[in-house]
Amino acid sequence: MKKILYTLLAVSIIFAACKKEEDDVVTPVAPSIVGDWTPTSASVNYSTTAIVMGQIVYSSDTTFTMTPTDAGWDFPNGMEFTSDGTMYVDEGDGMITTNSYTYSGNLLTVTDEGGPETRTFTVTSTSLTIMDSDTETYTEDYMGQEATITESFDMTLNCTRQ
Repeated sequence: MKKILYTLLAVSIIFAACKKEEDDVVTPVAPSIVGDWTPTSASVNYSTTAIVMGQIVYSSDTTFTMTPTDAGWDFPNGMEFTSDGTMYVDEGDGMITTNSYTYSGNLLTVTDEGGPETRTFTVTSTSLTIMDSDTETYTEDYMGQEATITESFDMTLNCTRQ
């Protein structure tokens, strides 16, 4: 009887020791925008159209890419996003502007003295891309006639994490 008891005890210990271990599930963490970013290039597509009495009297379409070493660079020298929702922008010449920001999904909303502006962005562990688009239509005098002017731009600012 002792042999059976010891055998059952040994078998139960073996089964308890051989319990299947649960796999550790690792949930991927999305890269954070928090950190220091240095712009590396900016791509811009800008177009203007003027229409007078239903006729196009002027049209222009310009596409260009710039880097910080190019003359005419008119983009930030750097940006820092802090975990408390503050964004510091290095405008160059020692000028730093401070804004607040929030983001949700791929939308970044930056609030400055002009109010909030929302842009689309993508972020990885090493890169940040901010995309902005805008179209504005207004009227103005063109050779004594009312012209409808439409200006549009698409801008992509590429940055690397520092």
